[in-house]
Amino acid sequence: MEMDVEGDRLSGLQDDLILQILSFVGLKDAIGTSVLSPRWRYIWTSTPHLSFSSEDFPTIDKFSNFVNHVLSRRNNQAQVSSVNLYLRLKDGQDVAHRIMNYAFSHNVQRVNLTCWFGNITCFPDDDIGFSLSLSNSQTIKHLTFSRCCYYDHIALISTSKLSSLTTLHLDHITLYDGFFSTCPNLENLTLNCCRMLGSNAFKISHPRLCNLTVNQGQGHLVSNTLDVVAPQLKNLIITEFGGSYRISAPELASMLFRGFAPFMFSTDALNLLENAQLSLYSLNGLDSANAPSIISLLQKLHNVEDFSLSVEIIELLNSAVELISHQPSPFANLKSLKILPRINCGWKHQHVQVIMSTEVKSYLLDSSPEATLTEVPSEHCCDLIAARALIFKKAENNHA
Repeated sequence: MEMDVEGDRLSGLQDDLILQILSFVGLKDAIGTSVLSPRWRYIWTSTPHLSFSSEDFPTIDKFSNFVNHVLSRRNNQAQVSSVNLYLRLKDGQDVAHRIMNYAFSHNVQRVNLTCWFGNITCFPDDDIGFSLSLSNSQTIKHLTFSRCCYYDHIALISTSKLSSLTTLHLDHITLYDGFFSTCPNLENLTLNCCRMLGSNAFKISHPRLCNLTVNQGQGHLVSNTLDVVAPQLKNLIITEFGGSYRISAPELASMLFRGFAPFMFSTDALNLLENAQLSLYSLNGLDSANAPSIISLLQKLHNVEDFSLSVEIIELLNSAVELISHQPSPFANLKSLKILPRINCGWKHQHVQVIMSTEVKSYLLDSSPEATLTEVPSEHCCDLIAARALIFKKAENNHA
């Protein structure tokens, strides 16, 4: 039933404003507005934001028919600025490719793709259950690609340069060694529980990368070695990655390590580092075997100004004073030292009284006698971590 056009204020709005309003609802609801009046009949066909969800349909055939209806009736002269696709149906790969190819041919800039295929048989390690090719996209700037089921393997591939891609967020995705070389202008990269085929190490080498977040995830063995070569990298977050690190990032200004103590940490000079947070632990507790690598890591952070250390590191230094008692304090620029509470296996923080030996205090503070020493209460520790993540997010947005 058509509405009274004379009393319809929305119909008096410009098309751009109506399209912006329609961008906040799903395509099914946007198409439903076509019955409101002749003014609304075809407006939805020019929406630049395509949002599909297979959860709105009981079968893949009905979802596929809906996708065909939308793409065949959409105004082909209108560009696609963003695509959101939530795909839960197991056999939806063809539909996903159809949507992506249409978006790529209409100069899409932002894509958010989430796949959840449910309880299916686990693929072998060298088998890929779903793959997304970006080879046809020359305009995409932001890509978020997530897998929500532990049992399926999803691969991201490209055989051509993605010259416009600046921001990439991947969650439980398989990459092939060399993929990042296809993204020459990539500046912001987030990897959560991803794996890389064709290499024993997880290699991230990029000349323009500015912000990098790598999360291995508890129980997800991605690789034993994280190898980062990024001459323009400013901000680095590494969480729950157990193994060895090779970091070459001479412009690094801020970093956060949270998780297993590294077996080995190798890096170039970090002369521009201002903020650092280390929250390290071992399954059996940090012991003397971890001391040399952690002390070596601390020495590489000698220019840090705002430093946060977990209480486990303080306790380790207390037990290894013979390794530091004859060394001068490396932290000549330190302004603030914060001691973080203990982390248990569920990443919950337990408050324990911090006992810092005279030798450890001298090692950390003697070169910066004006630096403040603060013990962070357990109830505020997550706030500190969230604040650091927010700083990284703002830096990412500034480079987007």
